[in-house]
Amino acid sequence: MNINTSNNKVIALSLLVLCLVAVLIGMIQMARTTRENNLVRQEDGYGSGLLSRQADRLVIINLDGMIMEELKGNSLFAKESSAMRARRLLYEAAKDTSVKGVLLRINSPGGTVGMSQELYDAVLAVRQKKPIVASMGDLAASGAYYTAAATDKIVANPGTLTASIGVIIQSVNAEGLLTNKLDIKPITIKSGKFKDILSPYRAPTSEDTQLVQHIINTSYHQFLNAVIAGRTMGMKDPAQKAELAQRITAIADGRVVIGEDAQKIGLVDELGGLEKAKSVLRILAGQRFGISKPSRLEFERYSPHFTLWQLLSTGLSIGQRAAVAPVNELGPESLLPPSLRYANQPLWMMETFR
Repeated sequence: MNINTSNNKVIALSLLVLCLVAVLIGMIQMARTTRENNLVRQEDGYGSGLLSRQADRLVIINLDGMIMEELKGNSLFAKESSAMRARRLLYEAAKDTSVKGVLLRINSPGGTVGMSQELYDAVLAVRQKKPIVASMGDLAASGAYYTAAATDKIVANPGTLTASIGVIIQSVNAEGLLTNKLDIKPITIKSGKFKDILSPYRAPTSEDTQLVQHIINTSYHQFLNAVIAGRTMGMKDPAQKAELAQRITAIADGRVVIGEDAQKIGLVDELGGLEKAKSVLRILAGQRFGISKPSRLEFERYSPHFTLWQLLSTGLSIGQRAAVAPVNELGPESLLPPSLRYANQPLWMMETFR
């Protein structure tokens, strides 16, 4: 037998075994998570802590890092971003009749416009059927605040950084360096005068600037109007709604607001951490569904039922983690602010270095 053919068979068999082991590990972990989520500890009066299935439950969904629709990894089984996962879980929680309330835990500087809008819609889908409360961690700014504004109540720590209501597009003009210093003259063939707008190879024209400013202004008003709509939803007094809208508009210039000031403005409802947010959600769930003792409702990380394909992809991704580098991890681009890492597109993003 050809030695190369034999070696190839051994390698193929080894990879197959590795994949099967990864799938098995993923299925075991998924089964364990599902069991832990479906079983809650109930004290029986003697402190034995019996385990039983609870019909009504409150769930926690996390939204961490930059909000964007981007897969982590470079394979068929790439891992979804936190924003993509949160969007999926929010829609599934909205349909799940056993879920009586959702706590959305946010720690994010914001991100892309489209994904932020999709998260906002997903939050509204939950809000139509059950209460949803936002719990802000260290940071919930720009697109992350936009997402939180769609919830019933927002709870922030006194030191949480939030707001940053605004839009940014940034690019680089390297024309002077390329042409004057390096004597490099780019050649651009385009179908229309705006096709290379914000190109780093030329300075923007006045028409370019006007067009981009229009995009910024339109996106900004979408942001501001959605925030006001979310924060005033349920208010019956027109004067009260107008006053809150005015206060929000007054600080909607891109500034970051600390949690204590955000409550005074009306950007958040209450100050406190995760436990405070849980208490708020328990009260709302009790009122919404007529639960006599909402304090007994337990919280769990939301894990809905999984399809076989999700189990397989989860298992295989475990075996790939050592070989697949996550997106934006320790690369040279991480030294740039987000608006330059994702140049030429509008961002609802607090402008910070990573």
